[in-house]
Amino acid sequence: MTNSYPRVGVEGDDRQPVERKVKAGTLAATLTAGALSLLGLYVFHGVVPDWVAVLVEMAVTGGLTFVAAYRARHTPRAPQLPPPAVSGPGVLPEDEPPLT
Repeated sequence: MTNSYPRVGVEGDDRQPVERKVKAGTLAATLTAGALSLLGLYVFHGVVPDWVAVLVEMAVTGGLTFVAAYRARHTPRAPQLPPPAVSGPGVLPEDEPPLT
Protein backbone atom coordinates (compact mmCIF):
# COMPACT_ATOMS: atom_id res chain seq x y z
CA MET A 1 0.00 0.00 0.00
CA THR A 2 1.41 3.38 -0.93
CA ASN A 3 1.52 6.39 1.33
CA SER A 4 -0.81 9.16 0.13
CA TYR A 5 0.77 11.86 2.29
CA PRO A 6 2.87 14.54 0.62
CA ARG A 7 6.58 13.84 0.46
CA VAL A 8 8.50 16.21 2.67
CA GLY A 9 11.14 18.22 0.92
CA VAL A 10 9.96 17.55 -2.63
CA GLU A 11 9.19 20.85 -4.31
CA GLY A 12 5.85 21.02 -6.10
CA ASP A 13 4.45 17.91 -4.43
CA ASP A 14 1.37 19.21 -2.64
CA ARG A 15 -0.77 16.06 -2.67
CA GLN A 16 -3.10 15.68 0.28
CA PRO A 17 -4.20 12.36 1.78
CA VAL A 18 -7.69 11.05 1.10
CA GLU A 19 -9.74 11.80 4.20
CA ARG A 20 -10.75 8.81 6.32
CA LYS A 21 -14.32 10.07 6.25
CA VAL A 22 -14.35 9.98 2.44
CA LYS A 23 -12.96 6.44 2.45
CA ALA A 24 -15.58 5.30 4.99
CA GLY A 25 -18.46 6.87 3.06
CA THR A 26 -17.28 5.40 -0.23
CA LEU A 27 -16.92 1.95 1.26
CA ALA A 28 -20.41 2.13 2.81
CA ALA A 29 -21.97 3.17 -0.52
CA THR A 30 -20.14 0.39 -2.36
CA LEU A 31 -21.22 -2.24 0.15
CA THR A 32 -24.82 -1.05 -0.08
CA ALA A 33 -24.77 -1.47 -3.86
CA GLY A 34 -23.40 -4.98 -3.36
CA ALA A 35 -26.14 -5.74 -0.84
CA LEU A 36 -28.78 -4.63 -3.37
CA SER A 37 -27.30 -7.04 -5.91
CA LEU A 38 -27.40 -9.87 -3.37
CA LEU A 39 -31.03 -9.03 -2.52
CA GLY A 40 -31.93 -9.35 -6.18
CA LEU A 41 -30.08 -12.62 -6.56
CA TYR A 42 -31.04 -14.51 -3.39
CA VAL A 43 -34.17 -12.89 -1.96
CA PHE A 44 -36.12 -11.79 -5.03
CA HIS A 45 -34.60 -14.40 -7.38
CA GLY A 46 -33.63 -12.09 -10.21
CA VAL A 47 -35.58 -8.84 -10.20
CA VAL A 48 -35.63 -6.40 -7.31
CA PRO A 49 -38.97 -4.56 -7.06
CA ASP A 50 -38.71 -0.85 -7.75
CA TRP A 51 -39.83 0.16 -4.27
CA VAL A 52 -37.08 -1.96 -2.68
CA ALA A 53 -34.45 -0.56 -5.02
CA VAL A 54 -35.53 3.00 -4.27
CA LEU A 55 -35.55 2.34 -0.53
CA VAL A 56 -32.08 0.79 -0.56
CA GLU A 57 -30.56 3.30 -2.97
CA MET A 58 -31.90 6.36 -1.15
CA ALA A 59 -32.48 5.65 2.52
CA VAL A 60 -30.05 2.84 3.25
CA THR A 61 -27.19 4.19 1.13
CA GLY A 62 -27.63 7.70 2.50
CA GLY A 63 -27.96 6.51 6.09
CA LEU A 64 -25.01 4.13 5.99
CA THR A 65 -22.81 6.65 4.22
CA PHE A 66 -23.67 9.33 6.78
CA VAL A 67 -23.08 7.04 9.76
CA ALA A 68 -19.82 5.68 8.36
CA ALA A 69 -18.44 9.14 7.64
CA TYR A 70 -19.68 10.48 10.99
CA ARG A 71 -18.02 7.65 12.94
CA ALA A 72 -14.70 7.81 11.06
CA ARG A 73 -11.93 9.83 12.67
CA HIS A 74 -10.65 13.00 11.04
CA THR A 75 -7.46 12.72 9.04
CA PRO A 76 -4.74 14.91 10.55
CA ARG A 77 -3.40 17.54 8.24
CA ALA A 78 0.16 18.70 7.87
CA PRO A 79 0.76 22.09 9.48
CA GLN A 80 0.42 24.96 7.06
CA LEU A 81 3.33 27.36 6.89
CA PRO A 82 2.51 31.07 6.89
CA PRO A 83 3.10 32.90 3.62
CA PRO A 84 6.48 34.56 3.31
CA ALA A 85 6.69 38.17 4.45
CA VAL A 86 6.76 40.63 1.60
CA SER A 87 8.90 43.71 2.00
CA GLY A 88 10.48 46.26 -0.23
CA PRO A 89 9.68 49.57 -1.85
CA GLY A 90 5.99 50.15 -2.41
CA VAL A 91 4.85 47.60 0.20
CA LEU A 92 2.95 49.02 3.17
CA PRO A 93 2.26 47.30 6.47
CA GLU A 94 -1.35 46.12 6.78
CA ASP A 95 -2.16 48.58 9.55
CA GLU A 96 -1.25 51.69 7.49
CA PRO A 97 -3.66 52.90 4.79
CA PRO A 98 -2.21 53.77 1.40
CA LEU A 99 -1.44 57.42 0.69
CA THR A 100 -3.89 59.14 -1.64
